[in-house]
Amino acid sequence: MGRLMDWNDIVKQNAGSVPHFGEPREQYAAARSNSIVTPLRQFELLRFHGSDAKAFLQGQLTIDLDEVTSEQAQFGGYCNPKGRLIANFLLFVASSGYLMQVPREVAGDLATRLRKYVLRSQVSIEHERGQELLGLAGPQAVTLLEEKQSAPPSRRMAVGIRAHRSVIRLPGNQFVVVAASRDMSALWDELAERAVPAGEQCWAWLQIEAGIPWITQATREQFLPQMVRLDEIGGVSFNKGCFPGQEIVARTRYLGDVKRKLKLGHTRGEVQSGDALFSADQQTGTVLNAAPVPDAGCALLAVVSQPDTGQTRTADGESIVWSEAFQPD
Repeated sequence: MGRLMDWNDIVKQNAGSVPHFGEPREQYAAARSNSIVTPLRQFELLRFHGSDAKAFLQGQLTIDLDEVTSEQAQFGGYCNPKGRLIANFLLFVASSGYLMQVPREVAGDLATRLRKYVLRSQVSIEHERGQELLGLAGPQAVTLLEEKQSAPPSRRMAVGIRAHRSVIRLPGNQFVVVAASRDMSALWDELAERAVPAGEQCWAWLQIEAGIPWITQATREQFLPQMVRLDEIGGVSFNKGCFPGQEIVARTRYLGDVKRKLKLGHTRGEVQSGDALFSADQQTGTVLNAAPVPDAGCALLAVVSQPDTGQTRTADGESIVWSEAFQPD
């Protein structure tokens, strides 16, 4: 098993610190064949509440708020007027309002930007402090949740609620578990009895393999939703009406004018979000997300020009091997 760190020790670390859970090979092996549990400290929850919260979000986000219910979560995005993604997120309903899981490094800027458009609307945007997130993944994750009576949902993006916990099912045998901060220590101990505790990089690798994109500081306002596959995972509604950049996003869909697309790749080199990729000495792509894989280099999601004009390489000359498809649900 990975090293069982006390939950109170985890939360005492700085938000940007990565808890160390021991041997990465063991974590990745468990993610492939058993189950892992990880604190999702790289994300933050924003809470939207008030009588106008739904209407406000409906006018700002790429998704249809009618499809976000107590039983159904949605991926989505927030664009600038040119249709480029400022951030993307996972949105779901809680008793305290709408909760938005967003990468911590862009959460503050996103909240500040959205507050500018509240005006007279009865909506508050706050950093949620009363609830926290865990990630659970692997072939045995469903069985573990059933044993712990945590109601694993049967379909993708569905939400199960039991014993004051919410469980959201993501692609690729991945689950986000949401619970009150006061209950998180006991929940962590409970799940870590069976699942291998794992770090941020292992979770990032699983998300990459499943084709789940995340906009970071290095890639803000660069890509249309279709370029990062957000529409393919249910993160864009083309029927709900206006949102910032909606005209450009819609025109791109109906004219089929997407010259760059998200691809899953692997390289023996080291890459990080925002790195340029090259083919025939010209930049043909940008790394969206990357995660190291023990003894195998890096897995990555990259936005790449279409069609591919030849062998793609990193700035250090390491080749990229593209996968044919993302991990199935």
